[in-house]
Amino acid sequence: MDLECPPLFSLINLKRNAHLRTSKKAINMKNCSHLLIWRGKLLFRFYEGKPFPYLIKQRTSFIKKLSKYIFLGEFENKNVILWDISDSKEVLGNTEQIGSFSDAERNYHPDLPKGTYFCDLRNLLALLNAKYANLCATAKGMYEWHKRVNFCQSCGGKLSFEKVGWEKSCKKCKLKQFPRIDPVVIMLIKKGNDILLGRSHGWPEKMYSCLAGFIEPGETIEAAAQREVMEESGIKIKNVKYITSQPWPFPASLMIGCTSEAQNRTVQIDKEELEDIIWVSKEEVFQALNGLDKSIFMARKGAIARYLIEKWVAGLI
Repeated sequence: MDLECPPLFSLINLKRNAHLRTSKKAINMKNCSHLLIWRGKLLFRFYEGKPFPYLIKQRTSFIKKLSKYIFLGEFENKNVILWDISDSKEVLGNTEQIGSFSDAERNYHPDLPKGTYFCDLRNLLALLNAKYANLCATAKGMYEWHKRVNFCQSCGGKLSFEKVGWEKSCKKCKLKQFPRIDPVVIMLIKKGNDILLGRSHGWPEKMYSCLAGFIEPGETIEAAAQREVMEESGIKIKNVKYITSQPWPFPASLMIGCTSEAQNRTVQIDKEELEDIIWVSKEEVFQALNGLDKSIFMARKGAIARYLIEKWVAGLI
């Protein structure tokens, strides 16, 4: 990892061009690239084992059959349009792992170019080029919002699709709704030469990561960090410091990365929240990161937890 670069998804090279959201007529379809998504899986093509979002340069006959799209913004001097083909029955491949923590299946459509596959974005984090990551995160995040928000939170009425996907309006009470994210604080907790790591139920075997939790109404970042760590581990922390943030479209979070100092070492784990919590030394983390210790695996590459851990090992935070 290049520790001078921001976390994956955080290199913002997608111009939002919000002024074009007012009307479909404002978007010049002749200057657009088209991105497809199927059941939450974006379309990729692989070059030398690396995934790249497959941006279709023209509105092909395949795309002309579709009607509803989301305008994502401008990327590489072209407006990018997201088309959801989740209703398609023609996509082939195993579907049993869709929505799971690790869906490695590559699904494909016989009418799309050979070598293009619908892939789970989270499963590609370690391979994804940072240049394309924010575009993918925006597409995935917008798909998730449209999938989950279809009825008015006030009266339960059906929502209409407006402003090329960036707004929904209730047909009954006229309440407008917009894409939202949930702020999550994630903490690298230090004590001397050690850090505190935990693992959730259902994670891959031996995988550990930084403790994290949602910020509740009325809380600051610092207060949420202190509360979450105390609830999950019984550890009291101080000196919470913001480091960086990361969009996390699984389904709709903003990860707020912080460091903090533990004031005690005795762990009182909340078994409903986590399966295990351990203290790990810098030497042990270094060994695990470099594949020299198979007894423990760090958070997957691409996650902000991995970013924080690697910066700590390098002595940068």
